[in-house]
Amino acid sequence: MAFLDNSGDIILDAVLTDAGRQRMARGNFKITKFAFGDEEINYGIFNSSHPSGSAFYDLEVMQTPILEAFTNNTSLMKSKLVTMSRNNILYLPMLKLNDTTDLGTKTDSSTFSGGYIVLADTNTERNGTNEDIQTYNYGILRGVRNKTGDKTTHIAVDQGINNSSNGLSFKSELSDDLVETAFLIRCDHRLLQIHYVANTNGDIGGHPGASIRHINQFVDDDGIASYYVALGDGTSFVEGKPGQPKRIDDGRQRENLENNPAVLAATIGEAFEGPLGSILRLYPRTSMHVRQGSSLFDEIGTTVASGTDIAIGGAATLSAYKYIDTLINVVGVTTGYSIDIPIRIVRKT
Repeated sequence: MAFLDNSGDIILDAVLTDAGRQRMARGNFKITKFAFGDEEINYGIFNSSHPSGSAFYDLEVMQTPILEAFTNNTSLMKSKLVTMSRNNILYLPMLKLNDTTDLGTKTDSSTFSGGYIVLADTNTERNGTNEDIQTYNYGILRGVRNKTGDKTTHIAVDQGINNSSNGLSFKSELSDDLVETAFLIRCDHRLLQIHYVANTNGDIGGHPGASIRHINQFVDDDGIASYYVALGDGTSFVEGKPGQPKRIDDGRQRENLENNPAVLAATIGEAFEGPLGSILRLYPRTSMHVRQGSSLFDEIGTTVASGTDIAIGGAATLSAYKYIDTLINVVGVTTGYSIDIPIRIVRKT
């Protein structure tokens, strides 16, 4: 990895990714779409008080060293530039993990703060015994079996405007052209599979706690699986903004924001103070490679013999285990906003 000197003329450095070279070798390589990104740019160095005048305000920005082109398609382009037809947009929405106790989406706050712990196999879920643990603590997700009653039932990524100034609040409408109706989910195919649940209780078709596996659209040469999910695609991944069709918070449906005082006061359960967009709800399950053996944990994981216990539920505590840290990346198709969800996969030894 190296930086390109950008102090003089603008440099165009382009390479084919591994997937691009494969398609060229097959004779079916054709560029039909492209995207721009600004990963390396620090807009904080824009100097509006430069002594030489306005032509020099962005000089440091324009001369920022840039990384050389990568053949690994997952290393860059996490923040894509987008074009908006309107020029009167004051605030852009963002994505945020809904870390709320009452909604069953709270993250772990003990050994892996800010993320979720996924238990790798049945032995880990039972903590090495023959008895099921009835209720898991916050931030602990089952990697194999289906149960109800856990404190964290799924992962929720909320969209909204993180601003409550100028009269904005969660009661305000978010413009339709800013609402995410589709998301791209990426994860390591060796480690995880993405499932969806019907609601915050995980009930599907009368089977409490069940989840349904979603088939990925593509697995690239680096083993990264991509899932495309959209509002109205027959799954329960995406919920629309309030009233389109229904948004669910802590058991109350926000169908009439303006005329329902009880709902207006119920800010609990929302990740944003400003206008609300859509919600992505997902559930990660472990892959067969993770469930059936410890080879991946030995190769890319970490072994904890003792000293850092994980309280998974009730009196059950994991004191000897192996773990792998990974990410689930979520990108909004409309705005291009991206968020990484930290995941720790834990296997009892």
